Amino acid sequence: MHTTHESQFINAFNLISGIGPKNLHKLSHHFNSFEDAWNASEKEFLSTNLFPSTIQSILKNRDNIDVEKEWQKCTKENIFLLSILDKNYPKNLKNIPDPPFCLYVRGNIDILHKSSVAIVGSRKISEYGKNATTALAGGIAEEGITIISGLALGTDATAHRTALEVQGTTIAILGGGINDTAITPRTNLSLAKDILAQNGTIISEYPYDTMPNHGTFPTRNRLMAGLSDAVIIIEATKKSGTLITAKYASTYKKLLFALPGSIFSDNALGPNTLIQKNVAKPILCSNDVLQLFDKKEKKKQKNITFTNKNHKMLYEIIAKHPDGIHINHIIKESNMDTNTISSTLTLLEIDDLIKNIGNQIYIVKK
Repeated sequence: MHTTHESQFINAFNLISGIGPKNLHKLSHHFNSFEDAWNASEKEFLSTNLFPSTIQSILKNRDNIDVEKEWQKCTKENIFLLSILDKNYPKNLKNIPDPPFCLYVRGNIDILHKSSVAIVGSRKISEYGKNATTALAGGIAEEGITIISGLALGTDATAHRTALEVQGTTIAILGGGINDTAITPRTNLSLAKDILAQNGTIISEYPYDTMPNHGTFPTRNRLMAGLSDAVIIIEATKKSGTLITAKYASTYKKLLFALPGSIFSDNALGPNTLIQKNVAKPILCSNDVLQLFDKKEKKKQKNITFTNKNHKMLYEIIAKHPDGIHINHIIKESNMDTNTISSTLTLLEIDDLIKNIGNQIYIVKK
């Protein structure tokens, strides 16, 4: 990676409004270092391909930026900068037409290079969408595939949380700064900290303290599509921002999946339309996407001897559903009373045979 010294100046340029990735590229090609660029005269800037307005913005603002102090804000919260010139810059992002010049990163940099699936959808997630997200994210994360999402309420939070619950890894891509005071929504700050605590990562192309707005989310969505190997659309209304991610995924030739939903649900209109137009493939279970990675889940049962017929019956019912089965469906399939089922499930969990992956959805432990 860049030396800390050089990263300071890249960060400083990124703080100037209107710079953006294209201008950072121009500066990197013209000057020997970003420190040289920062200290360049107006005459030297005029020999670059920067617009006059951009040059004036640099000259006007750089004297008001304390390079070292601004960088210390990042290091205080263990935020480091990764530029497209670094060897550790993610290949998936480097290959898109409009990659960010630099990324601000907190957490485990290694998972930026591992297989990943983005799961995105409505903030106002339905119970069906929540259960589907839990089943899909859990099944995928258990196979060692990183879950990517945007730390928003609803689908995003469910996807992140499920990945953590099955001891998987997850990446949150934000539309603003990644320091504690800039993370939104504030109710998900604890989730962000849990992601970092469990070897996950939070990234953004926006500098420290940048507050997200309507303009930053679409550019954030391109990163989710760009960094991932596949994208799953859970729920989205006709005008949902989630469909921006789907559009980027299609443009970048990523494998795009959508969750089929009720024709009477506004939240299903987006995914259903993507499927109808053959833009996305319908996803019915995590195996549909795991096949992409040659990690199809194995529907295998452990060689277990049960002395209790209820234990055996419930275990076998759950084993038939590798993506998980909700307790209501267990009740229907078993014809047992609710109290017996609840106590049996608890005992199976204690014996480490099954796992509740959230929302009373159960899977067999591998």
